[in-house]
Parts: sequence; structure tokens; C-alpha cells
Amino acid sequence: MTREVSALLVFCEGPHDVAFVRRVLKHCLGFTRVEWKFSEFPAPLNSLFRTSVEKHAARDLSLDMAHKFFLPDRVLQREDIVALVFNSGGKAKRETTVNFLEDFLEFFEQTSVFPDQADAVVTQARFLFLYDADTEGVEQIREDVKATFGSIDDKSRLIDDWQIDADDPAGAVSADKTKALYVWSGEGGQGTLEDILMPVLHASEPELVADAEKRIEALFDWETDHEDPARSVAERARKHKATITLAGQREKPGMSMSVILDQTQILRDDVLAADVRVASFVRYLASFIGVGVTR
Repeated sequence: MTREVSALLVFCEGPHDVAFVRRVLKHCLGFTRVEWKFSEFPAPLNSLFRTSVEKHAARDLSLDMAHKFFLPDRVLQREDIVALVFNSGGKAKRETTVNFLEDFLEFFEQTSVFPDQADAVVTQARFLFLYDADTEGVEQIREDVKATFGSIDDKSRLIDDWQIDADDPAGAVSADKTKALYVWSGEGGQGTLEDILMPVLHASEPELVADAEKRIEALFDWETDHEDPARSVAERARKHKATITLAGQREKPGMSMSVILDQTQILRDDVLAADVRVASFVRYLASFIGVGVTR
């Protein structure tokens, strides 16, 4: 008998978001990482990923294109829920996500009739979009995402109207409860994921992070107070990224910020779970996918 599962497809702007979301799913919501072959995924994902690679491989591509197939960076599972976390490439590459969703929805509709002899089949799919507010602000990001993903393949309405989360205005869900959007920001509704990470890091390793900040400030000039708000927000994010990367070099020398977030404990699990902003996101995510918080 084919087992029925739910799928959570998470679309992140970049590798740092992927690393953070993996930490949240694992340490706050009890998901565990899985490493499946294409054939081991539930339908229609088993066919979708295989077809995607075969379609791209049929083209005359150079070797540096091999890593650019639209596949999940992380796959995690909790009971009958499979979470697929994608690095979608940011706001400038939303069309790539749209193309993927066109293919997914087509396969998803077919699977209800032809499950392709899979051991498990996705019978419910939820979609979570994660973006930085930058200087656009939360409301503008909501409108942009609604406009971009409002119609897929001219037939499937993906986003109708957002319902703002009553306890956290950074989060919203669609009327049918299968699509969600969460916008990272700092004070005033502008900013990036790094504005959420830095307080957690300061609480986890106060002396290390404070020392890293001092050294970064001594080495480089940061226009965090630039008169252009976009420049100011971008500079603050760059400075935070540099600080996090420097602070993690003892554990992972030469590694990127995404690796440091994913594989070190400069961001401690207990502090992560206890942080007010992170806990709010965890509650929002748990409510959206219908699971309990484990930590």
C-alpha cells in the first residue's frame, strides 16, 4: 500500500537562509536529515527531479552548470512530513522558482491519478517563501511575491490574498493555508536575516562575537550610516556576515558563512530556541505545517 505524505517546499534567498532553516527544522521542530536517491523520494518528486536533470543534461552545457539544477539543498523528514529546502537565488531569480513550480504542479496533478509505483506519494503540498525585507519593507515584499507567484502556468492560482499572522506581522499565509511568506527584517521593518542572527550570536558567544566585530571594524570601513537607506542596510548586512564568518574560523577555518551557521556551535542550539525572534518564527512555521515544537 502506498504511504501518503505531506511535502513542505521552502524557497530561501540564499545559502545562509538554507543553513538557518535547517537548524530550526532540526533543533526546534524535530526534523531529521535524509539523503535519498531520486527513486527514493515520494511521488511526484521522484519523477520530477529525475526529469529535471535529464532535461538539462540533454542540452549542451558546460561543466560549471552542473550545480545549477533546481534541486533542494537540504531534505529533512518528521514522521509523514518531508521538508525540501531550496536555495532559490534571491529576488532577481524568482522566475527560476516559477518555472520549477510549473513543473511541480503539473507532476503533482498527474500523481493523484498515476503515482508511478512509488512507495510514498505526496498528497498535500505546502509552500513557504522566505525573503529579506531589505529597504522594500514587509508589505512591499508581500505584494511582490503575490504578483510573481499569483498565477502559475496561467491556470493555477498559487497566491490569493495574504492573511497576516496575528502574533508576528513578519509572517503571512494564503487563504487556503497552503502557501506562506515570512520576511526577515530588523527594526522598522527593514533589514535582513542577519539582523535576527546577530542577537542570537551575541547571546551564544558574547566575547567572541564582540571581539570579531571590533576586528572587522578596524580592518574595513562600513557605511552603515550612509544617507542612502539601501546602501546602509546592505552595508550592515555585509558587516554582520563578515563578523559571523570571522567568528567561526576557529571551528571551520576557511569556510563560508553558510557552513559556519550549519556546522558550528557559535550559534548554540539552546540559545537559538530561546531567542524571541527565532521562537516567533518557529511558532509560525509549526502552526503552518501542523506540528508541535520540540524544543
